Amino acid sequence: MDTMDDNLRFIEAKQLRTTADRFNGATVVVSSPADTVFGNLVGALIDPPRRHVRFLVVESGRTFSSRQYVVPFDTGRFDREHNALCVDAGADTLHEVHVDQFERFSDKDLLDAIFAPWAA
Repeated sequence: MDTMDDNLRFIEAKQLRTTADRFNGATVVVSSPADTVFGNLVGALIDPPRRHVRFLVVESGRTFSSRQYVVPFDTGRFDREHNALCVDAGADTLHEVHVDQFERFSDKDLLDAIFAPWAA
């Protein structure tokens, strides 16, 4: 897994969208071993100065015993028909995380992303 760094900020799924769809409440389906419903998308970890989404945050489990996991952003694709995020990953790609350890995406982070020099 990529290392977690101090630049990462958590942004909730309700704030994420494509030009046509919102991601809030999207089901996350893991393709390995056999298209298994893993949980729901709750957000993402982004690096504002680099203008880069690094990880998706997925919540799996029951209400009182749920856990959050990160998966690399580049392993997923959105299935509009089923409102699902399909992740091409196995169990070794899913790593438990506590989003409380990350700062929330803020207005300052937005300004950093807008005015940062283009990252290669």
